[in-house]
Amino acid sequence: MQANISSDKLEMPPDLDGCQALIRELVELVERQGADISLLKQRLHGLLREKFGRSSEKLSPGQLQLFVRELSKIVDGKDAVESTGTSPDTEAAETSSEKPTPARSKNGGGGRKPIPAHLTRIPKDYHPAEEELICATCNGKKTEFGITIVEQLDYVPACFRVIEHRTHKYSCKACQEGVVEGERPEQIHNGGKPTEGLIAQISTAKYADHQPLYRQEEIYARQGVDVPRSSMGRWLDVSAESAEPLYDRMHEILLESEVIQADESPVVLLDKNRSPKKSKNGYVWAYYGDNQHPYVLYDFQPDRTAERPKKFLGGYDNLLLTDGYGGYDWFDSKRSANCLVHLRRKVEQSLNYDKKKAGMVLALFNELYKIEGQLRESTADAEQILAIRQSKSLTILTHMKELFVEWQSKTPPKTALGIAINYALVRWEKLCRFTQHACLRPDTNLVESSIRPIALGRKNWMHIGAETALGTASIHASLVNTCKRLGLNPYLYLRDIFIRLGRKDVCIDELLPDRWKLENPIDDFG
Repeated sequence: MQANISSDKLEMPPDLDGCQALIRELVELVERQGADISLLKQRLHGLLREKFGRSSEKLSPGQLQLFVRELSKIVDGKDAVESTGTSPDTEAAETSSEKPTPARSKNGGGGRKPIPAHLTRIPKDYHPAEEELICATCNGKKTEFGITIVEQLDYVPACFRVIEHRTHKYSCKACQEGVVEGERPEQIHNGGKPTEGLIAQISTAKYADHQPLYRQEEIYARQGVDVPRSSMGRWLDVSAESAEPLYDRMHEILLESEVIQADESPVVLLDKNRSPKKSKNGYVWAYYGDNQHPYVLYDFQPDRTAERPKKFLGGYDNLLLTDGYGGYDWFDSKRSANCLVHLRRKVEQSLNYDKKKAGMVLALFNELYKIEGQLRESTADAEQILAIRQSKSLTILTHMKELFVEWQSKTPPKTALGIAINYALVRWEKLCRFTQHACLRPDTNLVESSIRPIALGRKNWMHIGAETALGTASIHASLVNTCKRLGLNPYLYLRDIFIRLGRKDVCIDELLPDRWKLENPIDDFG
């Protein structure tokens, strides 16, 4: 007999079996409601933390101290002193002393960095008054024996100037025949107002400094120069069209990478045909090459479908490192790797609700990244890196999986920890792929850092423009952010390549950012 437990007045069954059945139903109902309440609390906490909380995901030494005994049984089976480098009793004290407090200068700062040597020096000399140059003892003239130099960094605001292209004409004075004139060099924007330097500045300001065109228009107006944003948009289109062969060549070379990291992020596009809203969400896909192919390429697209990376990565058959997004599932799973940091973030979100389980997993992550930190600081070759990862990192990962499998049946799937467990177990082989290839990193931090400027920029731009602007944004963002990766000044690079592209007789490979850097040290532009 099933009792009606949803009515206002609970009907009690007349027999013992019915009462027991009712009790079981009530217990199940309480458990379901408890799980729902817990899930809602976790979601609320997550939203509050996202809006108001700290962004750091680091654990305090005190939190990790709780699990050092259990970790000692996992990491090589050694004592905690050997696995962590410190004893459990002294770890917290040594952690606090690992980074000594920097010495403070007398003016309260942390010390001054020297002013770069390539900057122009403008000397200003200060001599004593003429009467002070006469010795009061012997009336002789004093001679100079030294100079005290104090350097200060000055700033002169950027200014506009006008380049007058004067084409001189000549003819025979006697017969007025045979007219000749000087030849003006070809430019990417022949007959237009901007020089290559102005276009380079507009691109750098937008894609490196996140200044939208309307804000640049206001900045230039303060200097008494009217540069409409519509004109700036056209100039960016023209320069992108000229630089498209360079972007395509960078794309070809990027696909030769041993490892490519990929990520995507939303951007807003204008669409006047939509109603009532006149905008829609597009996506920018970022691709980060390895150190031998050091390019960061962006592909702005109107949607997030898997066809976008499939087309961009067409023909690529090496390793692809991504987050867990299903848009990359078309890629060969044996050559796919997933990011461990994405899993760690999901576990970290459950720390407030299950400190013991989540804390244990986070402590294991801490051990994994200790190993990776030591590998980065060492001179180990590929074979040594693989050997260490197979013997140490894989042991930690295996224990982590055992914990997830053990907890899975006991953890509600919609809770933060349940989501993390299911996320991990579905992608486990890809999460462990870095233990099979020395060239792989365990995370996508590099490409995430490269896509962060776009995320920051969209808060200023508000929208990227219409779909017709996607190609322009892809080219300029790729050139500017590849320069940032290589430590180049984007303005100097863009100005030079726009000048050379206008001549139309240049080898594209000579304009690649990494090769351009070798031929143009910073001192040449001081």
